[in-house]
Amino acid sequence: MTMREILNDLKSDRVKKVILDTDAYNEIDDQFAIAYFYYSEKVDLLAVTAEHYMHDRCNSKEVGMKRSYDEIVKVLSLADPHYTTETYRGSVNTIDELGTYVESDAADAIIRIARESDEIVYVVAIGALTNVTSAILKAPDIKDKICVVFVGCRPLAIGCPVEYNVEQDYKAAQLLFESGVRLVIIPDANVTQKLRSPIDLVAQLKGANPVCDYLYDISYNAYRAVGCPPTWARTIWDLGAPAIFETPEAATIEFMPRPILTEEQTYAFDDSRPEMIMVTDLDRDPIFDRAWDVLKKGK
Repeated sequence: MTMREILNDLKSDRVKKVILDTDAYNEIDDQFAIAYFYYSEKVDLLAVTAEHYMHDRCNSKEVGMKRSYDEIVKVLSLADPHYTTETYRGSVNTIDELGTYVESDAADAIIRIARESDEIVYVVAIGALTNVTSAILKAPDIKDKICVVFVGCRPLAIGCPVEYNVEQDYKAAQLLFESGVRLVIIPDANVTQKLRSPIDLVAQLKGANPVCDYLYDISYNAYRAVGCPPTWARTIWDLGAPAIFETPEAATIEFMPRPILTEEQTYAFDDSRPEMIMVTDLDRDPIFDRAWDVLKKGK
């Protein structure tokens, strides 16, 4: 598929095969994305893979990955006690550190599922890119079998690609952009940043089902735990990923040559490079309307 055909496919009613790669315990938004993907009738969620992360409340990539894996299992179990979606542990090192791909069950699962599929697999990355880029580096043949949807990077106009997900493994992001894989980018500033939900909107999920109760609970208590007023809006960035499949009409997109991520952590441009899709805007209201409908309905 060309990138133009990818867009037509995303807009179609065809059920898409998806692998979700997530640093699920890092914030509260990954949990929304996991449940939304699981309940979506437009997606066949084949596997969820755990990505590492580090920040001031988690000083080890190994701990971050383990917490993420446990959170994936928890959310899926709440969404459906009888779920059959495959789950895999991911990397505990980075390509930045090793200079090559990182071995993990997650990377191997991405390779196997891509190779076994008779149709395109959308690999959706909502954390660092270590698992996804490692799979491509280890098995370059899967580039023709997948399209990577990455919630990360800064808009090109900012000039610097580095936000949290890119920062976690910059070399993995660089190599992904160089790999030639089909690529959809959903950046943070002024795009997923628009997916802010007041707590009273999140409260509408409460009582619908066990996973909705959990999403409300973490939305309320996680913000209290880090000292934010409970009235603050929650930025649920990662809903941008399932929204591309569920409400593609809510996304403004541009086709453009993929930029180069330089060693100086800036963007550089070359019009001869392969085309990618960049999401340049998201319409918040239809995204939340559809997400809440899907989450409350469950299965």
